[in-house]
Amino acid sequence: MWKVAFCLLLGFAAVSVAQDKPERVEPEVASRNLTKKVEPTVPPLAKAAGIGGNVVADIIINSAGKVSSVTLISGHPMLAPAFVDAIKKWEYTPFLKDGQAVTVTTRVEWAVAGPKYSQSQEKAIQDYYPAFQSCYNLVKQGNGADAESKCRDTLALSDQLPENRVLERSDARVFLGHALFLQRRYAESVPLYEKAVGIRRSYEHSDSDADFASENASLARAYAAVDNLSQADTYYSQAVTIYKAAIANLPEMKENYTARLKNTLLEYAKLKAALGRHDEASRLEAEAARL
Repeated sequence: MWKVAFCLLLGFAAVSVAQDKPERVEPEVASRNLTKKVEPTVPPLAKAAGIGGNVVADIIINSAGKVSSVTLISGHPMLAPAFVDAIKKWEYTPFLKDGQAVTVTTRVEWAVAGPKYSQSQEKAIQDYYPAFQSCYNLVKQGNGADAESKCRDTLALSDQLPENRVLERSDARVFLGHALFLQRRYAESVPLYEKAVGIRRSYEHSDSDADFASENASLARAYAAVDNLSQADTYYSQAVTIYKAAIANLPEMKENYTARLKNTLLEYAKLKAALGRHDEASRLEAEAARL
């Protein structure tokens, strides 16, 4: 008897799951029910970088016609958040099945026109990102020797990118610098970090950009490694200032940026101690402890 009951229970559970799963509606059909559409805005940084392309997401529309869930399928990370934020505000006339309002799922897409590039630039764009990912992964694994080759390829590709791809050219130099630094080739890493900082300095909002702060800290670290302590002092100070501005500018990233600021303060304190400025070192350590 219990077996029968158990099988009935399983059958009931399967039916319930099937009923709870939203029915998929084709995009062109779903669009007919769209009553409120908030257009996404291309973020200023993405616009300045010339980012374009399609952003695609699956959404769940509940029985009241509200968007209850957004799942990103594809799209550039500088564009996706703006699209997701806009979609959440969309409203639909409820979808009916047998006269009853039901939950459905559909796919939505945002096409962002990017600037027109030459064929060689388009190829460089396609090749750059996989190359950078390989370089990035090897650096993060601490494999400086293998990373060096990949990062040199990435840097060469970055110089073939359109002129507005400032961040890519800067990042390529930073990570080649990291690959050399991992191999204790500190003097070779310095000019790469210097160039990266110089490139990114021209970028809009660099004075509150946490990644720019990181680049300043990397340059400071390299200067310290080659015993140019006065320059290291300058760039650690700049890194701290920029991190603080970044935290104020993007409070939602406070946890991430604060952790990076804390590490930089502790490194800076060691530099101050090496310079014999122990009171300043103590103040930096105390500031880091309060974070």
